[in-house]
Amino acid sequence: MIMKRLLLPIVMLCVLTSSAFADQATDLEASGNKHFQLAEYDRAITDFKEAFRLSDAPGYLYNIAQAYRLKGDCRTAATFYKNYLRRMPDAANAAKVRERVTEMDACAAKQPPDPVPTTTTTPPTTTESPPVTPTVVTTQPETPPEPLPPQPEGNSRGWMTYTGIAGMGVGALGLGVGVKFMLDGKSANSDLKEKCMVSCTGAQALTIQKRGQDANRNAVISSVAGGVFLVGGIVLFVLSRGGDRSNEAPAAAVSVTSNGASASYAWRF
Repeated sequence: MIMKRLLLPIVMLCVLTSSAFADQATDLEASGNKHFQLAEYDRAITDFKEAFRLSDAPGYLYNIAQAYRLKGDCRTAATFYKNYLRRMPDAANAAKVRERVTEMDACAAKQPPDPVPTTTTTPPTTTESPPVTPTVVTTQPETPPEPLPPQPEGNSRGWMTYTGIAGMGVGALGLGVGVKFMLDGKSANSDLKEKCMVSCTGAQALTIQKRGQDANRNAVISSVAGGVFLVGGIVLFVLSRGGDRSNEAPAAAVSVTSNGASASYAWRF
């Protein structure tokens, strides 16, 4: 009962926190898409970067690269395309992104280096400038920006990172509480031997014995629950780092037995 009272508020807080991060990232993604469609690329980049910080979803790196490309910043666009490929080398649009990298590198090579700011003083001139005749410039309508593709499946993994970290924290707390109860049980056994070695009433002995049994039972419950949360948190955190492997068999497994819990994780070289 004590363990349930300790863990339930913590678990609820962790779940609510991870859900809030996911909702905030989704709102930022929607805002960034609107700015992107309106060709407001600077504001779209700001929203996508903040969404990436909250969710760590690699799909936002691609969106940022797209916005920089259409903005005309070829060097920065190439950087974000490459970062996206590092996180998602097997993405469905990987071939297209590699073409974009080649295109942006070629574009950056043609662009002049960033100018170095200099301060020069121009002497005043007394010659009057000739009058300027106003001209009317007609511009062609801008081509609509290329729409952003659906987010890769990796975007759904952001919650796993935060839930995994929360699970590891709750698990460590549970193990710590289990150690405390175990020490309490040993203390009760020592008290029973010391006090009843010479003389003690039956009621006193039963009270001390019950205290030790309760402590030992709570130690087992706390340790098992803490182990399950710790292992589950580690598995979720590892899976969230694993990229897009939706077509592969699950690499991690958790087994709960009467003596505790165990976990296994497999990977390919």
